[in-house]
Amino acid sequence: VNIDDFTQPILSGIVVSVGGLTESVSKSSSASLFEWIKGLRAAKATSKIFRMGEVFLGLFHQYKRNGRVLLPLLTTLDKLLSYGLLDELLCAQNGIFLSSLMSCLVSEAKCCSDVKRLLAIVGVSLNLLQPHLETVSIMQHKVLPFIMSMLLNPYPRVRRYTAEQLFVKLAEDGDTMFDANQCLEEANQLLLSVVWHVECDPRGQLSDSRNRVADLLGIPLTSEQRSVKIGKRDSLQSTPKDEFESYSSLVNNA
Repeated sequence: VNIDDFTQPILSGIVVSVGGLTESVSKSSSASLFEWIKGLRAAKATSKIFRMGEVFLGLFHQYKRNGRVLLPLLTTLDKLLSYGLLDELLCAQNGIFLSSLMSCLVSEAKCCSDVKRLLAIVGVSLNLLQPHLETVSIMQHKVLPFIMSMLLNPYPRVRRYTAEQLFVKLAEDGDTMFDANQCLEEANQLLLSVVWHVECDPRGQLSDSRNRVADLLGIPLTSEQRSVKIGKRDSLQSTPKDEFESYSSLVNNA
């Protein structure tokens, strides 16, 4: 993987293995990837770390809407972010990787009918909020408006999960990220008390609650964003196109 010509194909394979279904393969692949990245960080191999980021972004572009690759990729990114192994990438060049990754996540979430992939996108997005990094202001500017949009996602499960995970993030890092404790408490109360997973919201109560959360946290929303309503989901009842089971079929057919 340290040889430039082989970095992209080998790293791509490792990513799919880390985020795959087979537990033993996932564990061994994760351990190998983590050790490799730790070695790069210890050696201050900045160029190779940047190359790793390019491979991750390239997979988003090459396999757009392809859940067989993107769901394992999202799982891998979530693990790496949780262990702080992407801190250099997030801070490099004034947050270029962060901005590019967030653009990929936003693009992938649009018109996505795969609930599992949407949940993974929310998880990675919130994991990008690392208050100990110098790019935290960029992170908040890029991530939080997207999270507000996911609170009104057409899928009830996605809305509920987003509210739960945002509550956890605010409970852990809210005091560091936001100054107004009273506003933070009210926002947390709304995230806990509102029934985010109702099927439809004809009176706009969810929209009002979401808008209030955004106002309390100082997250700007356009007039168009503030007027979004949750409607009937008749057109969304079909089975998602790229469920994680598709990866299982790849394994079985290998």
